[in-house]
Amino acid sequence: MLMCQSSLVLSSKFEKRVSVRKTLEPMTRSVDLQGRIIDCNDKYARMLGYVKDEVVGMSIFEHTPEESHPKLQMIFDQWKNHESVNNRRFPLITRSGNIFDVLITVGDVFGNDGMVIRSRTTLLDYQEVQDLQELVKLSKYESLYEYSPDMYRTVNIDGIIIHCNNKYAETMGYEKSEIIGRNLVEHTADRSVSDILINMARWRASAICETGEIWMKPKNGNEFPATVSPTNLFDDNGALIGRNVVIQDITKTLETTKMLEERRKIDQMKDEFLTGITHELKTPLTPIIGFSQALSKPGMLGDLNEKQSDAVNTILSNATHLRQLVTDLLDIHKLELGRMKFKMSEFEIKELLASVKSSVTHAINEKNMKLKITANTNGKIIGDQFRIEEVMTNMLYNAIDFSPRNTGVIEIIVEKEAEMIKISIKDNGSGIPDDKQAELFNKFYQITTSINRRHGGTGLGLSICKGLAEGMGGAVGVISKEGKGSTFYFTINPTGVES
Repeated sequence: MLMCQSSLVLSSKFEKRVSVRKTLEPMTRSVDLQGRIIDCNDKYARMLGYVKDEVVGMSIFEHTPEESHPKLQMIFDQWKNHESVNNRRFPLITRSGNIFDVLITVGDVFGNDGMVIRSRTTLLDYQEVQDLQELVKLSKYESLYEYSPDMYRTVNIDGIIIHCNNKYAETMGYEKSEIIGRNLVEHTADRSVSDILINMARWRASAICETGEIWMKPKNGNEFPATVSPTNLFDDNGALIGRNVVIQDITKTLETTKMLEERRKIDQMKDEFLTGITHELKTPLTPIIGFSQALSKPGMLGDLNEKQSDAVNTILSNATHLRQLVTDLLDIHKLELGRMKFKMSEFEIKELLASVKSSVTHAINEKNMKLKITANTNGKIIGDQFRIEEVMTNMLYNAIDFSPRNTGVIEIIVEKEAEMIKISIKDNGSGIPDDKQAELFNKFYQITTSINRRHGGTGLGLSICKGLAEGMGGAVGVISKEGKGSTFYFTINPTGVES
């Protein structure tokens, strides 16, 4: 729990001065169903000019001016009829005949049978309450207090609420008149009562304010978490008399924290699942692809007839596609979580082009297409060669898929653009409608046209290209005209980027 010590002292520059008793201790008395006082605290007896033993057994009417007896009878009857009696301003008369006003709040005490057997009445000296409220009003923080979007309450040294702002009353669901005179424990959820009592005891002993978190209990019973930030109040003589407390509802903060923690756990589970499933899927695919490649090469494992060769090629094509799908799922997950690592090294552009050409030669030949390479820049660059090849291969396979068999022409163009290296994949395929181009690099996006149904894919490839290119300090883009082919391109920083 954070500790802070602060105070709000009434400055001598204020013209109006207030004198506040040091303790602001409430008076209490217990009354039976006949109106007889069966117990009271020392302050009640002292304020009325008696000793405690003299008060016990007296009627409450003996402590009330005669002209106010009808009003007292009405309040007493309301209490016996289980009606609320909160902060009623009411006069008391002392032994010597002096009259002073109090704020009276009546609570119930129940017997073992659940029936009310007596009242417990709290009486606050009206002038003391007025004085402490005046202290708040005279401070330079009055407008901040009353119109703050946060809840404010002022309590005396015994934890009795003697003032609050509109936000506090509104949030707690009470009228202000119902709040004044109540102990702050009544607005505290059971789970936090012991904490608040310990906090108050430490504060009274040390005058050190402690900022922390508690659970509040409004009138409707819907408890909510809140931070409490108190500030001390002192009288003219420097005596501690109470404190202002700023209260902030942190329900949304805790919900957000909880949601983020749950999201983190879900992401971790998803990460573990994808890592495990990709490993399990890739393991059997490796020998399937390896043996299929061996079978497809004449004479390596024996000669195949045309029908057998077609079957092997189908197995190889589908197994390769499945392996790419598994790789794509893992890559997109890493990109989403920001866990994609790039291994920077120096390599020749011509080595990159040779490797990429080798990767797609089988697919190019299978559709009887042409592949052209135009390198307008050469030499060495620094980057993640494996990931650059992955972007190029993804774009090349897209171009192969959407270009015509026998007449398709695909061109790889490498050129320098400002301080970047730009790599373009140009095709003479069907092209892409203008209104579809903006979404091409979104995850799982596929153009919903009849031609799309003739070409497989998950809609992950271009999204991965975008993530990888941006991760290497570059960007992606497309230039296309429907019916005239497309050019997909990406840029990279030739000097490398930190992983």
